[in-house]
Amino acid sequence: MKKLVLSLFLVCLGLPMAAQTNEDAKYLAGAVTVNEAGYVEFTKKYRVEGKTQGEIYSLLKKYAKEQLVEGPDHLPQARIQDADSAQGLVVGGIEEYLYFKRTPLVNHRVHFYYQIIFTASDGGFKVQMRNLRYLYDDIPNAEVYRAEDWITDSEALNKSKTKLLRLPGKFRRFTIDRKDAIFRGAARATGAIRTVVKEVVVEEEE
Repeated sequence: MKKLVLSLFLVCLGLPMAAQTNEDAKYLAGAVTVNEAGYVEFTKKYRVEGKTQGEIYSLLKKYAKEQLVEGPDHLPQARIQDADSAQGLVVGGIEEYLYFKRTPLVNHRVHFYYQIIFTASDGGFKVQMRNLRYLYDDIPNAEVYRAEDWITDSEALNKSKTKLLRLPGKFRRFTIDRKDAIFRGAARATGAIRTVVKEVVVEEEE
């Protein structure tokens, strides 16, 4: 017998990962949350074991500056609006391109504006994404689309809430994907998400 040892890299979030049977399920009812004032706002809390508020604050500020304000798709208005180490607060006003399709021949994209707020504490942090807006930069007299009028359940889903509508559904899908990427990036930057190496022994007959 030969034994082959394979290394599998798993992203651990502290919860088991269920198989996704419907690729649109994550974008359907409840995927876009609205706060008490009626505005779209995404919020999530992460635990970061063994780190102080100051340590987490520094990591979040570095992440916001390097990956969002100066990220590969950033635009000139992106900036850190507030940074307060005593409160563990980092606020970014971000302007970037949100790409629907990007190939050598096609760049289908919009300007995407949002505010990102990180609040660090001992052993964890909270992240909020709000004030989401979109603007096509290649259409004369293009209007700004607000998330509240475009990607909510009532605007982007059919009446039975089982299907994405074509155009607002596209904005909803790519917005959720971008939000997830930002939140995961912050979690990885602080150590809230760990990469675990697991060895699996595979036996082969000679």
